[in-house]
Amino acid sequence: MKQNSVKLIYAFVLCAFISCKGVSEEQVIGNYYLVAMDYVKEETSLSYKLEDGNSVGVVDKTVFAVGFNDNYIIVKQHPSNNRTITNYYIVPIYKESTLSPEKGLIGPLTLEQFNEKRKELNISDKVTFTKEIEDLK
Repeated sequence: MKQNSVKLIYAFVLCAFISCKGVSEEQVIGNYYLVAMDYVKEETSLSYKLEDGNSVGVVDKTVFAVGFNDNYIIVKQHPSNNRTITNYYIVPIYKESTLSPEKGLIGPLTLEQFNEKRKELNISDKVTFTKEIEDLK
């Protein structure tokens, strides 16, 4: 009986250890981060970190390029890593903590729609995709 209990505890600890793979985070600007669950690049999304340490998704996977100025983040995404489709997003930057960082999100857009919206919002052509994940292009 005692040996079975030890095996059960060992199996539980091993399962718990294996399932806790972790999260990769890279700050974009302010509370906005590129987040990849289990360190898998194809899982990369744009998220907003709340004061309590939790995150709220803003643009779902697979985000592969971002750029920003003081007011907006521009995003390129292959939805669910489908590299035949490229979506573009414009994310207004909230400087104060918010529970709804996806509010005001513009997209998904085609490249043509994205370029038109950039002009409409006066987002300079100098704002480029400065952070890119080469493996996901």
